[in-house]
Amino acid sequence: LYAAKDRGRNQYAFFKPELTLKVEQRFQVEQYLREAIEKQQLTLVYQPQINVSTGEIVGVEALSRWHHPILGDVSPVEFIATAERIGMIKQLTEWVLITACRQAILWKKQGFHNLRMAVNISPNHFLDEAIVPLVIRTVDETGISPLELELEVTESVVQTDQRNISVFKALKDFGIHLAIDDFGSGYSSFASLKHLEIDSLKIDKYFVDDMIADSSALLLISSMIEMGHKLGYEIIVEGVETSEQLKTLKSLDCINAQGYLFSKPVNASEISTLLECGRLTGCA
Repeated sequence: LYAAKDRGRNQYAFFKPELTLKVEQRFQVEQYLREAIEKQQLTLVYQPQINVSTGEIVGVEALSRWHHPILGDVSPVEFIATAERIGMIKQLTEWVLITACRQAILWKKQGFHNLRMAVNISPNHFLDEAIVPLVIRTVDETGISPLELELEVTESVVQTDQRNISVFKALKDFGIHLAIDDFGSGYSSFASLKHLEIDSLKIDKYFVDDMIADSSALLLISSMIEMGHKLGYEIIVEGVETSEQLKTLKSLDCINAQGYLFSKPVNASEISTLLECGRLTGCA
């Protein structure tokens, strides 16, 4: 059954003994993850978002990681999909939100102000009616300013459905910063941007990877940056890995970026060290 479903709709699969082993392994991973989420055994790392002109860290993106004593390091793509499948994504999101916001407050107490904390929200969870009360409760419990919290959602939720519009509006009315993640890689309609109240577009690294050698990719990323600016959005370009890419983005009037050129995702103490340095470009 699982093998047939994995191939898409209206498919079939013949039984093979190894399928039983595969399902047993799948159930075991699901149980391990359920325990890890319930016992808060996952960790968070943070990747800086940089003002490309000043080198200053203007924000960080919180990213969950799972290391299991038996499974080892499990890919976020895999365990987040598993959390969705077993109905644990809400508990995972709540833990990430609370943990990330508490860390933001700790940095603020250390003197690092105006630092925005970005948290990814699952498309399915974002459209759940409970997401708005969860965000409000998190802000109240942690003391973070709504303006210092950014929720990132993928293009898959950027539709003009009334449900989407009401969630975006409720969060914006509360003061939360909203960003469309991996922009340009999905299938959302540009018409949706007219109706939804968002603040930032995060341009997918797919375009950055090819923009030096591919003139079409360069034209596309240039057009997205220009369009975003004219619509009044902040632009963050993801996946910047080389000095040549950074130089090109500066020439396109890109303001903020993140990627391995500046820092890989690191733990909170390493972010503190980078923040103390002031300008990331000057850190060792």
